[in-house]
Amino acid sequence: MTSSNYESTASVRTGLQGQKPALQVICLGNSGGPCEENVTGFLVCSVEDGWQRGSTIAVDAGSHLAPIIRILERDFPSISDRRPAPRSIENPVPLQVGNGHGTQTPGLSDDLARTSLSPTPSADGEEPPKPEPTVLQHGPFAGLKMPHESARANALHVLRSYISTYLITHPHLDHLSGFAINTAAFHATSKPKTLAALPSTVDAVKQHIFNDVIWPNLTDEDGGVGFVTFQRLKEGGDVMVGEGEGRGYIDVVDGLGVRAFKVSHGVCTKSPPSHHHRGSVAGLADMQNSQGGGSIAPPNLERSFSQSQHSQFSAPATPGLTPRQSFYAPQQPSPRVSSAPEPCVVDSTAYFIRDGESSREVLIFGDVEPDSISLSPRNRLVWQEAARKIAHGLLGGIFIESSYDDSQADAILFGHLNPRHLIAELQTLATLVAEAKAARAFEKSARKRKRSGPNGLDAVARHAVGESERKRSRSAAGRSVTKDTRRGSLPDHSMSDVGISSPGLDADRNPMDTPTGPMSPKTAGREAGD
Repeated sequence: MTSSNYESTASVRTGLQGQKPALQVICLGNSGGPCEENVTGFLVCSVEDGWQRGSTIAVDAGSHLAPIIRILERDFPSISDRRPAPRSIENPVPLQVGNGHGTQTPGLSDDLARTSLSPTPSADGEEPPKPEPTVLQHGPFAGLKMPHESARANALHVLRSYISTYLITHPHLDHLSGFAINTAAFHATSKPKTLAALPSTVDAVKQHIFNDVIWPNLTDEDGGVGFVTFQRLKEGGDVMVGEGEGRGYIDVVDGLGVRAFKVSHGVCTKSPPSHHHRGSVAGLADMQNSQGGGSIAPPNLERSFSQSQHSQFSAPATPGLTPRQSFYAPQQPSPRVSSAPEPCVVDSTAYFIRDGESSREVLIFGDVEPDSISLSPRNRLVWQEAARKIAHGLLGGIFIESSYDDSQADAILFGHLNPRHLIAELQTLATLVAEAKAARAFEKSARKRKRSGPNGLDAVARHAVGESERKRSRSAAGRSVTKDTRRGSLPDHSMSDVGISSPGLDADRNPMDTPTGPMSPKTAGREAGD
């Protein structure tokens, strides 16, 4: 991914062209494996609001508590720096003390030591005195008040007190495993943690993780324990929420709103009809040949069909309630392209996260494939929205993956990007940004010309009134011509000789004057009789 590892930078503050930073993004993990300690995870919080309880969003949580501990072990003045290591009679070599009150087993690294996350009572049974809170002075958690002496205990304090909502892009383990395992730390909190995602992701987590088989049902649905609650988001945003530039953004914590867009993340390995979802596939021709199925439409035709598939209602947040309309208007289902079963695909999500105070945003993608090889290319829709926000100076950063190098063939990208495809996607964004900036500049110029004209807006109003008067004059002229035509019984072809002035043309001609055309013999005779 384009974000850096927590070992090096760990935190990004968005600030464009000297603007005050509005959002802080902490990268907890930036890979998809095989090492489980550094898989996808972010924290997002508002700079203006600072470190308030329940104010932080986790975007994916493949790695979660462990990297927070590592960051604090690096930045927090741990107790191991302030007291000597104890010695034992059996082993005169000093035992290493981890960043907690427990001792570390010799031979284990500090990262692997099992250290208590809570203070250990003293030998006489009395609780040790609580230490004075420490405010971190540097690092991604700078300014956060730490109540414990242990980095591990303080990491747990961050998880329990400050992170309230988990935005999950899709239910693959490298984006979810840390969250599931860390639910053991959610007990005795003041309220459940919120897992916010598109309905398909919520359903997958319910059915395949918190099902009392893979993991206990710790949710508040289907008779679960209640450590986790679900918030089902609507694709594209909710038109009934917010106003102005913030319309459609659903608050997931106080001060931070979200809009979710579906993107494609490769094809499922199962073949329909045993498995159902919509999406894309790399190496399409090879798969079709191996299936021996019907034909698939050309890529451009398939792409045009896929665009209409965004225009659906999202699933309701509560069973039995009618869903509110998303930002996409409902359309008819796409026509079936071929008689062969359509390959099912994995849906992922791109999140626009907006700071309500400053209206500044960041865009964070889950796993995503390029539009150029996708059966359901949906990135362009996200880029169009991003381009408009960039043109208005609202989008401060984009986090997007690149999982392979350019030696990886398209057929084995497995729904991911590599540098050449990422560059192509960013070129699409650059083109859309240029168009959005040009349109914005034209609008500004047009407004400026109207304001700076000789008579300002009054001239514009008079021009509009003049146009209205000319239209009424032309209408009156048309009625007069029709009346004379009926009286004179002019043939139909004579109407071609009737001239009606247009704005800017024949300015000296009175629009009420009716030109005289050639008279029929019958009309000439009547006038001679008069």
